[in-house]
Amino acid sequence: MIFAPQRLLALLVLVLFSGFSLAHKLAPSLLAIQETTSNQFELQWKTPRTLPTQERIVLHLPDHCADLSKRQPVPDPVGIVFEWRVDCGDQGLVGSVVRVSGLAGNQSAAVVKIDLLDGRAYRQLLNGSDPEFLVPERVERGAVIRDYTQLGIEHILSGIDHLFFVWALILMLTRRKLLIAITAFTLGHSVTLALAALDFVRVPQELTEFFIALSIFALAAEMAKNKIKQYPLDNPVGLIQKHVFWVCVAFGLLHGLGFAGALRDVGLPQEEVLTALLMFNVGVEIGQLLFLGFVIVIGLGMAAIARSRFPVTAPDRWLWLPIYLIGSVSAYWCIERSLGVLI
Repeated sequence: MIFAPQRLLALLVLVLFSGFSLAHKLAPSLLAIQETTSNQFELQWKTPRTLPTQERIVLHLPDHCADLSKRQPVPDPVGIVFEWRVDCGDQGLVGSVVRVSGLAGNQSAAVVKIDLLDGRAYRQLLNGSDPEFLVPERVERGAVIRDYTQLGIEHILSGIDHLFFVWALILMLTRRKLLIAITAFTLGHSVTLALAALDFVRVPQELTEFFIALSIFALAAEMAKNKIKQYPLDNPVGLIQKHVFWVCVAFGLLHGLGFAGALRDVGLPQEEVLTALLMFNVGVEIGQLLFLGFVIVIGLGMAAIARSRFPVTAPDRWLWLPIYLIGSVSAYWCIERSLGVLI
């Protein structure tokens, strides 16, 4: 363990992280608008199946846009999805406002994707404080930087599997090795995120998610082995400990495919592809560092308490709690996601 006292840090992170994961925002709603003929559009609107309040999340199109077809429900395991067509007349969508209500009450967000016939593509993140999007003449770089950085942060902080992976590294590595591991992990996922988001590499998302779960289980298994045999942190055994850089590069390559799957759902604005890709990756790193800093602050706080006059101790068996949590949850993910691959 990196920080002292080890027992309290493991327990406190377990309690606080569990509360954090349960309190996180809903998965964002998604609005995809594709222009098919001049000023006529196909729409797909997806919202979460369950909401924490009675307030509905509702899409509001410009008044001059009229439905050309009924809003047909589409089967989806986790959301409510509708597809239909609209005609926005001579005005079109450029210069008009698309709005989503109910985001503030449900602490949620909505991603708007608009693709026009002339090649212009817009990607906008809406939330409770900014629930509407005025479709501009062209994509603004500043908006791309802001929105894709925010998307990256939200994705990593809502990705419990990715955070479990980082948490396992924090629990099992010394300070020096942790720095090496985070650097290698960042290098790996940056490469595959770029390649997959630009469609140079395409791997089935179900298969990617299974191997991500398997990588987390591998870390939990190595933590358990070192704990059982009581190897010191500066002289542990196992493939991950002995070859931390290359193993974390490999795991990073795998997790980058997972990040790319989320980014592919949102899409990249054609005028600012590289900017959007870079800022999404920056957002992922910011989110990762926020979580790392969260754990470091807790560790320093517990160390300060341990040095005070108040005796603060915890049973040794509590060290097993994070190992059990990470191991059991990742094992469940492996089983669940393997069924997704087979089916």
